[in-house]
Amino acid sequence: MRAIAVLAALALAMPAKANDFSALGPTERAALDAELRAAILASGDVIADALAGPQPAQSEMQQYIQDDLSLLERLAPNLLEGHAVALFTSPDCSTCTAAISELKGLSMRYGTTFILHDLSAPQAAEWAKALGLSEAPFYVLPDMVLKGHMPAVVLARYLTR
Repeated sequence: MRAIAVLAALALAMPAKANDFSALGPTERAALDAELRAAILASGDVIADALAGPQPAQSEMQQYIQDDLSLLERLAPNLLEGHAVALFTSPDCSTCTAAISELKGLSMRYGTTFILHDLSAPQAAEWAKALGLSEAPFYVLPDMVLKGHMPAVVLARYLTR
């Protein structure tokens, strides 16, 4: 705030043509530099916040994350049934066949197991609704949900972390 006040005072104190800071003499420039440096050091957090722009409240985001993790913790034992990944598919899904094939290959390569859930089954549809998802495919891992078809290279990263 002090830096803004200093700049405003300088701008108001100088005639319109004198706003060219390059026209300041060495003594005036040194005084301005010292004042600006002190103002920035005194209120660096304000400047950082201004440069960062509007951000959602950290505590609010933490609450969303915690709510999602709690939901997964509650649902995972039933929908994963001991597997590393659950893949949700549906009969009308254009990318589900590729998703199944890639997941089978990754499962064999990395020794992980997965389970398939068809969204046309009532229990799978109920889980999908609880997760806020309606379009297949999507993957459920113990601590995250991946929405949409994931290329094998991306999915491998999640399976080997």
